[in-house]
Amino acid sequence: MLDRIRRHLMVSGALLLVLSIGSIPAWAATWYVKSSKTPMTAEPSARSKNLGYLSAGQPVNVLGTEGKFMKVSVGGKEGYVFKFKLTQTAPEGGGGGGGLDALMGDQKMAAAETSSGSSIRGLSPISESYGKGKGISPAHINSVKQMESLSIPESQLDQFQAEGGLGPYAN
Repeated sequence: MLDRIRRHLMVSGALLLVLSIGSIPAWAATWYVKSSKTPMTAEPSARSKNLGYLSAGQPVNVLGTEGKFMKVSVGGKEGYVFKFKLTQTAPEGGGGGGGLDALMGDQKMAAAETSSGSSIRGLSPISESYGKGKGISPAHINSVKQMESLSIPESQLDQFQAEGGLGPYAN
């Protein structure tokens, strides 16, 4: 009887080991950057040294997770990215830029590539037509267009998030 229990425990332990080993490659998965100029840091902290910027749609190899950050590998370089800046869904039309060249340089950000944390959805031509059809005055439509032209520097957004404990600075 004792041998039978011991055998069941050994089989159960071996099965558990096999299943846990099988789940390790799940972390070595390809994810994609949601928005342009996403910082990759040396440590899992928004205040850590910035290693460079990733572009929207760029594939990254996720190595693990630490709190609000994911450890990633890009072009042979490892660092951390705020987890809400990544998605498992590949962008339409294939991946974005690749390698270290995407970490450096100045990239332009299209409205469709921005994240809701740092942008406002603009007034589309369809929305403008709908507003006109519902009797929205041209003055109000022009006010919305004027607001769309306003922007703040990335550094000011970062400072705002840090002071308010928002985004990657949240506790």
